[in-house]
Amino acid sequence: MRLLVVLVCVLAVAGLLYVLLMAWQGDRAQSRDRWRVETVAKPDGALAVLVVRAGSEHARTIRELPPGINSIELASELRLAREDAEMQAAELNDDFGLAGRRHG
Repeated sequence: MRLLVVLVCVLAVAGLLYVLLMAWQGDRAQSRDRWRVETVAKPDGALAVLVVRAGSEHARTIRELPPGINSIELASELRLAREDAEMQAAELNDDFGLAGRRHG
C-alpha cells in the first residue's frame, strides 16, 4: 500500500514537471524572433509602416506615406499598408516555423 502511494506521488510530480516544461517551451517558441508591424512617424512628418523583428534593430519598410496627404486618403492608405505589413509579418513568422506553434 505504501509503495502505491509513493508511486502515485512520483507520477503526480512527473506530470506536473512535464506540464511546466511544455508551457515554458511554448512561451519560448512564441517569443523567439517574432516579426511584428509598427507605424512610426519620421522627423519630416511622413508615416512609415514597418515590419520589425523582436529584439532587433532590423526593420523592413513596407510603405512610407508622405506628410501632406489628406486625412481620408491617409486613413485608407495606412489601413492598406498595415494589412500588407501584417501579411508579410505572418509569412516571415511562418518561414521561421513559428505560426504553427502559436495555436498548438
